[in-house]
Amino acid sequence: MDSKILDTKWLHPKEQIVIAISRIYNRGLTTTSGGNLSILDENGDLWITPSGVDKGSLNASDIMCVTKDGQIIGKHKPSSEFLFIALFTTSDPT
Repeated sequence: MDSKILDTKWLHPKEQIVIAISRIYNRGLTTTSGGNLSILDENGDLWITPSGVDKGSLNASDIMCVTKDGQIIGKHKPSSEFLFIALFTTSDPT
C-alpha cells in the first residue's frame, strides 16, 4: 500500500484533486462515475470533480471551478452535488 503523504504546498487544487481521485480509484474505492472530491481554496473558489466523466482518467483540465460569486468555469458540468458542497463549505457554523 502506498503510504506517501501528498505534499500540497506547491500543487494547484486541480492537481491535488487529480492525484487524490486517482489514488482512490486505483484502490477500488470508487467507480468510474461514482464519488467526487472538492477543494475550497484560499480565494473562496470551489474546485470540484466533473459530473459524468470517468474518474479513472481525469486530468487537471477536467477539474471544474465554481467561483465564490457562482461562475462555473471548465469544460464539463461540475459534480451534481456541487450546490450542496458549496452551501456546506461557505456556511458559517457559529
